[in-house]
Amino acid sequence: MKHSVLIVAVLLAQAAGAKEVFQTPNNGSNLGVWRITNEPAIRHWANYHNTQCWSPDGRYLCYTRYGLLDGRYGDAADEVHLYDLLKNEDRLLERGFNPRWAKTRNWLFYVRITGDGRGKREQVVEVRWLDLDTGKTKTLAAGVEALGETTHDDRWILGAKRFRGETPEFVTVRIALPGGAVEELREVVGSQLLPNPRYPVFFTRQDHKSEPFGATRWFYDLDGRNKRMGVPTLQQCHMSWIGNGEFLLLGNGLVRGRRWNEPFPSSVHILAAIGVGDISPCGRSGRYVCGDHNVADLRSGDGRHFIEPLSIICYPATVKDDSGIYDADPKGSPDGTKICFVSNYDLKDGPLTCVESPLRGDVLQVKSSVGFPESGSLVLRREVLGYRRKTPTTFEGVTRSLHNTMQSPATPGAPVTSFEARCLTDTQWRQIPGAQSAMRKSIGDESPALLRQRQTDVYVTVIRKPDRPYLRATQLIPGEEHYETAGYHLLRDGRKVTEKPLPIGASIELQPGEYRAIAVEWSGLESEPSLPLRVEKPAKLQVLAQPPQDFSWTSDRWLEGRSVREIVHLHDGVIHREWYRNGVRLQRHDLNAEGKAIRRLAFENGKLVQREYHDSDGKLLSRELFDAAGFITEWIRFDQTAERDHWWFDRGMPVKHISKEGEFVKQGDEWVATKQGKRQEKKKRNR
Repeated sequence: MKHSVLIVAVLLAQAAGAKEVFQTPNNGSNLGVWRITNEPAIRHWANYHNTQCWSPDGRYLCYTRYGLLDGRYGDAADEVHLYDLLKNEDRLLERGFNPRWAKTRNWLFYVRITGDGRGKREQVVEVRWLDLDTGKTKTLAAGVEALGETTHDDRWILGAKRFRGETPEFVTVRIALPGGAVEELREVVGSQLLPNPRYPVFFTRQDHKSEPFGATRWFYDLDGRNKRMGVPTLQQCHMSWIGNGEFLLLGNGLVRGRRWNEPFPSSVHILAAIGVGDISPCGRSGRYVCGDHNVADLRSGDGRHFIEPLSIICYPATVKDDSGIYDADPKGSPDGTKICFVSNYDLKDGPLTCVESPLRGDVLQVKSSVGFPESGSLVLRREVLGYRRKTPTTFEGVTRSLHNTMQSPATPGAPVTSFEARCLTDTQWRQIPGAQSAMRKSIGDESPALLRQRQTDVYVTVIRKPDRPYLRATQLIPGEEHYETAGYHLLRDGRKVTEKPLPIGASIELQPGEYRAIAVEWSGLESEPSLPLRVEKPAKLQVLAQPPQDFSWTSDRWLEGRSVREIVHLHDGVIHREWYRNGVRLQRHDLNAEGKAIRRLAFENGKLVQREYHDSDGKLLSRELFDAAGFITEWIRFDQTAERDHWWFDRGMPVKHISKEGEFVKQGDEWVATKQGKRQEKKKRNR
């Protein structure tokens, strides 16, 4: 017992402390990475991809640490942690799991389990509530073992109460805030329990994998009634709400979404020209969306690669992938300036390269072998490869499928990491009583080397600076995204005149000179300076919480006799361009930061008839066609110039699909291969 307590104390000491800041020049386009935890022997998790880990003001991160109690793993050993980005401090709240933030207040909820049900230690399950603004805590309800999130107005938090030995075993409930009264919603089925961030609706997940037109997501009103299908199995993928609540986002492909108030059948809209896997909101405004390693700007539809998390588990070839124990699960901060994720690879010191050309014999050509041992083991996707020697750009004497891992294609651009860097050292392995149950269950005991793979740590990557504020006469106007802004610095004639950031609502006397303002987040991130304001005589400047009603970030500029309209942003220049004939809109282009037309819209009689997405080189990626009622009738995904996928819809109902997998059509409630599709499938099998 004393030994177990000592181990926990040592591990806690290692986990605590300030974040570690570093750069990843060879891994994505970002402004730096912060390592929040560094304890590879213990799993740390900042919630599922569609469940927020950021506080509404961006000051705090929550995560679960899967610790040890009496030398054993288990729910009673889990810990809820809070990281304060202002103080750069990690705080253990208490043993528990499922931390959940309110939508608009710094309220944190989580489940606490006391006792383990053995002997006289009765197990008690409780929902706990912490108000970060006052420091007060409260026990809300008992018996609720799973938490969803709060509703859009923070009046309730959803959860599931457990009734062991009964059917159903779990019953959805909503817990009133702040009182804690529990109301059963017996009509609700499914898991996840995610309310929309702005509107009175929530979704649940309940898969009907054998039914193509059965539900994989249900929509409900907040009282658990008015059940309607959100998404059918045919469109199954990872999903989340967008930050402003307007869309239910669909991942595993180009960023797309279904409007929150249009249950299936309805149109699924392509929103950006970049693909994601585990799709997540990135900011509360709805402008940004992120995935495992990409982020999309929905203003233009453009996107970019911000980092490769490199978080994988190498499994034996006979084991089904269990992604839950290593998924990056990214979530964007309230202003979309940062993305939190987890990884089981050392993103600071672990070597990384990429494949240059496919394997030739026992030689793997890579971009660079710098940082890798002279001999050892590599990881290519999920395969472990041995190598006997290296040159600056090759690994030689390569052997495949070490530890019985499945072979992976060595396609150009595929990341290559070090297997040794993926595994715990002898010292780290001795600190824990073997692998956690999820690792043992999925890997088994036949590959002991694979059991020593690292657990996930929490990281944050900075993807952009905060938005610049604007100075106007006697007003400091916050930037477009300003939920995370703690205050502002002022520059006079290029020199800082504020010792501490001016808080929202403050005022300051200005003397003659040229002034600029800089927004400062709770995390310490600073924006670029605002446009200059020339002050000719003493004046008082007021720091506003919101832009005034008569202020706009954009203005219209008409060209060529009012046949071309440009929407001009105060900081970003022209962001949209439209063409008109006789006052009727014909086309619209949404431009990225380089002025490239990514999203291109065509209109007839003022109505949208076609939407296309292009990459920054102008290559066509997708095309959607609309009918007179506004429904999408066809969606085509292009690969080079050829069609890659082609879908047909009838008022939102999928009716036909052609891809490399064949041709399928809707027949009643079935999705069946046509004769042509069956012939394609037969050719594929005979190859």
